[in-house]
Amino acid sequence: MAESKINADEEAKRGSDQVDIQKKEIEQLKKRVLEAGMPLPAERKALLEVERLKFISPASSEYELIRDYIEYLLSLPWTQRCAEEIDVGKLKKVLDKEYFGQKKMKEQICEYFSIRQLKKDIKGSILCFVGPSGTGKTSLAQSIALALNRKFVRLSVAGFSTSQEIKGERFGISGGHPGVILKYLREAGCNNPLFLIEEVDKLGNGAPKGEVISTLLEVLDAERNSSFIDNYLGLTFDLSQVLFIATAKNMDEIPDAFLDFFEIIEFTGFIEEEKLQIARRYLIPSQIKRHGLSEKELQITDEAIKKIIREYAIEEGLRNLQKEIEIICRKIARMRASGSGDFWRITEENLTDYLGTPVYIPEIVEKKPEVGVACGLAWTASGGDIMLIEGLRMRGSGQIFSTGQLGGIIRETIQTAHSYVRSQAQLLGINYKDFTNYDIHLHFPSEAIPKDGPSAGLTITLVIASVMSEKPIKNDLAMTGEVSLRGNILPVGGIKEKLSAARRVGIKKIILPKANRRNLPDLPEELINDLEIIWVEGMEEVFEKALIGFEEQKRILQVIEKEMKKINMKRKKRKKKK
Repeated sequence: MAESKINADEEAKRGSDQVDIQKKEIEQLKKRVLEAGMPLPAERKALLEVERLKFISPASSEYELIRDYIEYLLSLPWTQRCAEEIDVGKLKKVLDKEYFGQKKMKEQICEYFSIRQLKKDIKGSILCFVGPSGTGKTSLAQSIALALNRKFVRLSVAGFSTSQEIKGERFGISGGHPGVILKYLREAGCNNPLFLIEEVDKLGNGAPKGEVISTLLEVLDAERNSSFIDNYLGLTFDLSQVLFIATAKNMDEIPDAFLDFFEIIEFTGFIEEEKLQIARRYLIPSQIKRHGLSEKELQITDEAIKKIIREYAIEEGLRNLQKEIEIICRKIARMRASGSGDFWRITEENLTDYLGTPVYIPEIVEKKPEVGVACGLAWTASGGDIMLIEGLRMRGSGQIFSTGQLGGIIRETIQTAHSYVRSQAQLLGINYKDFTNYDIHLHFPSEAIPKDGPSAGLTITLVIASVMSEKPIKNDLAMTGEVSLRGNILPVGGIKEKLSAARRVGIKKIILPKANRRNLPDLPEELINDLEIIWVEGMEEVFEKALIGFEEQKRILQVIEKEMKKINMKRKKRKKKK
């Protein structure tokens, strides 16, 4: 009996201690809520949940859920702010230092923040960086955050298929959790970070995404996000101070609902010269440091870097280039650690010792003028490249064949080019019967690479004219341009990448549509100064510049026409006399 009484006393004392601990914990929570400076609705909600804890056993799961909810409310940055500083001059310096090239894009960003500097309460559009992987969209956003003195937060929404991922699940139900927006703000520790929403073009990945788009609009729309409601909180949270920036790879896949809010800034791929400078200034020094080496121990020549770009890392961005440089540094680090040497110089000749056999074989221009072979310029997924188009005529019935991985647009371009050349048979010195007695075969090498678009029209027309007139095409020329049915040369895109491709293979003379003169201000000066650009408006000008023997043929035709005029004049005079 005495032992039972002792156990009962101990149990009562333990229970009394637990009550005291619970009471003390509740008092501390209440004090923290009152001192947190939360908005009034959030404070009331938190105090209400604190009061509920008094009537629940600390051992129950509900007690833990409520306490976690209160702790979450206390941890949110309701009033904590980054000491933002908008200084466009500083921003420009940071962008120039951290991001090479892309002058036009930097100007757009500086203009955007100049407005925010002058009118801080403006509720304008959201910047959206659109461009291929590896072109620096994320790193640029980080540079902007650094220049503005804001915390940086990034979230990829690729694959989000339910609104709960963004807004969370209601507190109190099984599995209730906060949404990712407040989760990342909590980690940032302030209510005005630079928040990067990545891959908005991959939202839902094909799943029904109307609800997700609508929810994300609540986050991004400056007119609504001041009262954003997270399901877990059941309260509004002001997102109006957050600086949102979005990214996407493909402009066409961005949901239409977002386009009204976005100010699109397009990121073009880097040309070879830009990649060389970026590798020299940023990639190589950072990888050398990362692998515990020094620049006195490893040197990579410019020619070696160019070979990596051309034969190992063909892409618009820089990711593969960085990976190849990393492979070199890793092998050098291993040799350095094993005491195999203290200096390594990577050149064009010994590069294969470190990276193995080249992955890509670059196109090579013709060494001499050939009939039916022209060098076109193409924009590709990896930037720009030359495209040799071959043509051959053979006995047949007037058909035209084409081989290569060709799309519908380029096949229509071939038909247009063929019709135009037929209409200019006399000018080119072609016998009309040849169009019915001969077939034409056009071949586009590198069949594994898809080819489509009208910009090869100029080159295709020249090749057909060459094979039918049996006149060679100059081999020191490259060209691009769309051709109309009447032979007019129309403007095309991707000029920077195409010019870079020509320069890379040593071609200095480029035929371009005259309408593309407007692109000159956007092109690097070193690229323009190194090339001779021939501006054309019609195919006859192209024949004069590129087709060997055409000028002689044209002169003979002019003589014939002049003689025919004289003969006709004599005939008319004879008729008048009669």
